[in-house]
Amino acid sequence: MSLRLRLVATLGITLMLLWGLTAAWSMRDLSTQLETSLDQRLAQSARMVAGLLDRVPAAAWDEDVGETSTIPALEGVACRVSSLRGQVVAGTHPEMNDVLAVDDEGYSDRDHNGQRWRVYTLVDDDKRITVADRLRERASLLAQVRRAAFYPFLLASIGSLIALWWGVTRGLSPLSRLQRRLMSRDHDDLSALPVRGLPGEIRPLIEGFNTLLARTRRMLELEQRFTDDAAHELRTPLTAIRTHLQIARRVDGDPRREAMQQAEAGVGRLTKTLDQLLLLARMESEEITRGSVDSTRLGDALEAAMVETGSHDRCHWHASAGRLHVALSGELLVIALRNLLENAMRHGSPDTPIEVEARETDGMAVIDIVNQGETIPSEQIARLTERFHRGHHPQGSGLGLSIVEAIATRAGGSLRLASDDDIGLRVTFSLPMAPVLDIRGE
Repeated sequence: MSLRLRLVATLGITLMLLWGLTAAWSMRDLSTQLETSLDQRLAQSARMVAGLLDRVPAAAWDEDVGETSTIPALEGVACRVSSLRGQVVAGTHPEMNDVLAVDDEGYSDRDHNGQRWRVYTLVDDDKRITVADRLRERASLLAQVRRAAFYPFLLASIGSLIALWWGVTRGLSPLSRLQRRLMSRDHDDLSALPVRGLPGEIRPLIEGFNTLLARTRRMLELEQRFTDDAAHELRTPLTAIRTHLQIARRVDGDPRREAMQQAEAGVGRLTKTLDQLLLLARMESEEITRGSVDSTRLGDALEAAMVETGSHDRCHWHASAGRLHVALSGELLVIALRNLLENAMRHGSPDTPIEVEARETDGMAVIDIVNQGETIPSEQIARLTERFHRGHHPQGSGLGLSIVEAIATRAGGSLRLASDDDIGLRVTFSLPMAPVLDIRGE
C-alpha cells in the first residue's frame, strides 16, 4: 500500500469514526429532546382544554346532564373530558375509552388495536382531562428529523474525504517531485539533492541521503584515484621486471644471476609500492582511525621503527621520548615513524646521524627528526608530500611523506617540513597526547 493510501485510509477511518460517534450522540440527544418536547406539547394541550372548560357552566358536571358531546376527531390525536365521578362530558374517540380512561394524573402508555399511544391526564378542580398522541406519528416525525440531519452529515463526510485526499496528495507532492527528479537523473550523477522548499519532516531524510551520496562519491573518487595511481606506478616496475626475466632466459652465468637479482629487487620495490598505495587508500577512506583512540608509548613505537628500518645505529634520541604517550594506535605510529626514518636515511648523508627529539607542547606530542644533507629549495619543500614526488632519489615510492601527512591529519595532528644551511631536512611530526588516565594506567 502506498503512503498516500495509507494516510488517507488511516485518517479517513479515524474521521468517519469521530463523525459517526458524534452523529450517534447527536441523534440520541435529538430523540430525547424531541420526546420531551412532544410530551410538553401534550401537557400544554391538556392545560389549554382545561382553560376552555373553565367557561363551561357548572351544571354540565351534574349527573343528570344529557348525552356526551362529541368533538371532531383528528388523526393520531385523541382527547376526553370527564368528571371526577367518571362521567364523560366530551371526547374525540368514544371507541378509545379504554385508552383514555386513566384515573392517575401524569404520563402513561396505552395500547389500542395494536397501536401504541402516549397519554397524559390532568386533574383540574372537578374535571379530568385526558389527551393522547399516537406514537406512530411521533416515530414518523423523528424519522423525518433524522433524515434531515443525516443528509448534511453524509455530504460533510464525503466532502471531508475528498478534502483529505486532496490535502494528503498536496502534502506528499514534494516526494513526488523528488521521485521524478531521481528518475530523471543520470546513473553516474551523485550530486546532492536540493533541500530548499522541502517540508521539515522530509529534510532530515534528504540530508541523510545527501551525506550517503557524498560518502559514495568520495569512495568512488578514492577508488578511481587508487586505480589511476596503481596503473601509473606499477607499469614501469612491471616492464622492468619482465625485461630482466627475458634477459635471464637468454643468457647464462653471471649475467643471468645479475638479471635475476634485478628482477627480484624490482619485485621487492613493486611489493613495497603496493603496500604503500593500499595503506594510503586506507588512510584516505578514514576507516582506520574511526575506532576507539589507543594510547601508544612513543619510545616503544620508535624502537620498532628503528628495527624495521635498520637505523638504530644512526639514530640519536633522548630518553624523554619514551615517557610520552600518543593518542594513536601503535600500528599507525610505527608506520609513520618508519616512513620518516626511511626518508631520513635515503635523503640524508650516509655518515651523519639522525637526530630524534620529542617534547610535549600544549597537549601535543611534537617529534622532530633531523638529518644532515643538501639544502632543499623552498619550492621543492612544498612538493615533498605530493604523491610519487621522489626528488633526486627515484628508488623510493614517493608515498612515504604522503602517508605520514595523512596519518597526522586523520589523528588531529600536523606535519611540517623545513630545510636550511645547517640541516638537510627537519620533519616536525605533531600528534595529540593520550589522556592522563591512559598514561597512569600504562
